[in-house]
Amino acid sequence: MYRNRFKTIKNKIIQNYYTLEFAKSSNDIKKTWTIIKSLMGQKTSVTNIQSLTINGVPNTDKSIIAENFNDYFTGIAQNLSAKIPGSKKTCSDFMNYPLPNSFVVTPITPQELLELNSTLKLTHSAGPDQLDPCIISPNLSLITDPLVDIINCSLMTGMVPNGMKTSTVTPIFKQGITTDPTNYRPISVLAYFAKLLEKVMYQRLNNYINKMNILYPYQHGFRSGHSTSMSVINIQDKISHAIDKNEFSIGIFLDLSKAFDTVDHNILLKKLENYGVRGIPLSWFKDYLTNRMQQVKCNGIFSSFKSIKFGVPQGSLLGPLLFLIYINDLPNTSSVLQFILFADDSNVFISHNSYENMYQLLNNELELVSDWFKANKLSLNLLKTNYILFSSHRKLQPSHQGSVLIDGTVIPQVKSVKFLGIYIDQHITWNDHIDHISLKIAKNVGIISRLAHILPTSILLTLYYSLIYPYLTYCNMIWASNYPSRLNRIIILQKRIIRIIRRLPYNSHTDQAFAYLGILKLHQIKLMQTAEFMYRYTKRELPNAFDNYFDLVMDIHSYHIRNPAQYRGEFARTNTRSFAIKIAGPSLWNSLPQVLRDIPSRPHFKRELKIYIMKQY
Repeated sequence: MYRNRFKTIKNKIIQNYYTLEFAKSSNDIKKTWTIIKSLMGQKTSVTNIQSLTINGVPNTDKSIIAENFNDYFTGIAQNLSAKIPGSKKTCSDFMNYPLPNSFVVTPITPQELLELNSTLKLTHSAGPDQLDPCIISPNLSLITDPLVDIINCSLMTGMVPNGMKTSTVTPIFKQGITTDPTNYRPISVLAYFAKLLEKVMYQRLNNYINKMNILYPYQHGFRSGHSTSMSVINIQDKISHAIDKNEFSIGIFLDLSKAFDTVDHNILLKKLENYGVRGIPLSWFKDYLTNRMQQVKCNGIFSSFKSIKFGVPQGSLLGPLLFLIYINDLPNTSSVLQFILFADDSNVFISHNSYENMYQLLNNELELVSDWFKANKLSLNLLKTNYILFSSHRKLQPSHQGSVLIDGTVIPQVKSVKFLGIYIDQHITWNDHIDHISLKIAKNVGIISRLAHILPTSILLTLYYSLIYPYLTYCNMIWASNYPSRLNRIIILQKRIIRIIRRLPYNSHTDQAFAYLGILKLHQIKLMQTAEFMYRYTKRELPNAFDNYFDLVMDIHSYHIRNPAQYRGEFARTNTRSFAIKIAGPSLWNSLPQVLRDIPSRPHFKRELKIYIMKQY
């Protein structure tokens, strides 16, 4: 009797303890995994780097390891730049005519600075100034006035304080041999006041860029209102449209070597000037890029500072935006090829009804693309660049195989490629992606199953949303718009985890459990995402790439019709095309009640839509 009571009390204490621990890490997946590993008796990974191979010899001296990492990180760009072949063209050959408008920088007020400060993500990671952002940020109002004077002085004179041009880099292990410095990526941390200065300039430059519509519309990286799913939607739309027309399609997935690190400062400044950044603002960016220094922190030891002569600052707010400007004129190389970009993920597509002509045309255009990369001093990694020949699985393939060439190098053909976390296959079936996430979900379902006996339902639900839900929702409206037979494995896994959370017997019905927990089923997630996409389109909240993406019935017919504000559905010859949101979106939107479609705010729309979907489907 006492043993049973002891076990009951013990289990209750364990449940309460881990309930508290998981609650503390609810917004931190890294800490969540640390708790899970401790529950399963697994050791957490060691962050210290015990040894590093330097000139072929292992070295354990912590100071030498830190210095070697700094030498490696600051020397990458120069080494890659030296290997880029010369080009007969210059970066100016691919630029558009200079914009007549000029970028004007306005001073900042104390109120605006405090508002920008509240938008910065806080961590305890201190930069070279050794100031903890979690201490500085809440107390910034105490020094707002002198800080505003310093920032405005910088903006008006075109000079950036040297203390705001330094960074501390931490090497983070990727994969492979731990003693090889090439298997580490640099994570930079800037001084907190440098982040504030960058935020001020970022706001002004980004507003100017958006107002002038400078960026390529199919560039979806690091832009407000854009997402990875939009890049994949564009790809699915172009390929499924070609398949529906019984055409062949080729997608080339270009791989760039250290693209952000190898940006040439002189070329970047030319492009900024071409887009209207002139005078003092241009001087500011020139000074911002000049005399930048970094140190490496490794095993608690700091290296000396070294100069950075290439690249946009890693870990900075301005760095990604400057890179988008740098790569923005890549699509100018060809009027035949279609470019879909996500920051440095550059992809090229072409469709044609003739197999032979498509390859010939593609290879001719790729010469121009290659010239752009050479002229702009960015390194194409041809060993990791590949292409897919897209077509319907029913379409007969030619007996002879064409070749895709870049600088005389044959680019390998693959049947599937991972792009932005989604596996795209040659027939757009999404089978490879479904297989991949099924394995991930099955593994995490097994982990939660092993922990279910010591965790309360509330924590199991938290683990579901941390370890399962992201796989089910990421780009769901693209790959889950599919045959039910292809999705069956994931559907079964989702039901299994719901039974575990509700502690239901094996093979019991789950409909009431889904409703009780307020969890959407797989196909309901697809409906939810598709309807939200259509809502954003209707409210003109989508990026320019989706302008005039759908047709209203009233735009097609001049005579009186019953529902003029509904969207006109397009005819699809193949199921591959019918699964695309271009076809499936209008059909779903038109089926929604008018009262739901008329909701003015997106958060309210999402709440009501979820209720409607859970009741209807």
